[in-house]
Formats: sequence, structure tokens, C-alpha cells
Amino acid sequence: MGKLVVFKASLSYCFFLLILIMLSGRKPMKKVTALTSLIAGAGMMLTISVTQAGTASETIAQAEADIAAANDARAVWRLLDPVSGGKAVPLDKLLKAAKAKLDANEEAEAIRIAEKISWAARAGIAQSEAQKDASPVYY
Repeated sequence: MGKLVVFKASLSYCFFLLILIMLSGRKPMKKVTALTSLIAGAGMMLTISVTQAGTASETIAQAEADIAAANDARAVWRLLDPVSGGKAVPLDKLLKAAKAKLDANEEAEAIRIAEKISWAARAGIAQSEAQKDASPVYY
């Protein structure tokens, strides 16, 4: 998901630079001034923060759905994460931490936590499905 954000930001940056070059009347091969580059960089930063904020809330929503599916399958794991103080905590507590990070404008950390939650929920469901017919083997 992070690669998609960078790709969108790169495209918007290139598009923004092209518009600035066209407006300045220069040929695309000439050197871009420092001011033009600074303006383009500021535009890219705004685009990244807006795109990532939407992505963070979407990632958290996906993590909530994955937790609900894991709860339905009775396959909820506990995870270790630096945000939990190094303790193994249920996915619900990590989700609260991800929401808190999003509210504190730490989108990258919120995305990291939410992606980890989604991975753990899906892995728990997969483990539950793989072991649903498990039984002891006696020799």
C-alpha cells in the first residue's frame, strides 16, 4: 500500500512539474529554477499527506473487518508490537493504538499497525481453516 502512495505522489509531482514548466514558457529540457522545484515539492508533500490520510483510514477499516472475520472464525491471535510496550496483546487493543496514532497525525505508524493487524487476522483464519480437521495421532 505504501508503494501505491509513493507512486501516486510521484505521478502528481511529475504532473505538477510539467504544468509549471509549461506555464513558465520554458522548454522541458532546460533547468528548472529552485523556486519552481520548491513549489513542486510543496505540492507533492500536500498530495502525499492527503493521500496517505485516506489510505490510513481505509487500512484501519480493513483491519476492523479482518478482526471481525477472525472473531467469527474464533481465530484471534495476540501480537507483540513496540506500541503495546513489548507485550502480547489482542488485536483489538492494537487497533485502538492504530486509531490513536491516526488521530495524532502519525499516519505511517497507523498504517504499519493496521497492516500488521490485518496480516495477523488473516493468518489466524488460515491457521484455523488448515487445522479444523486436526485430531491426535496415536501410534
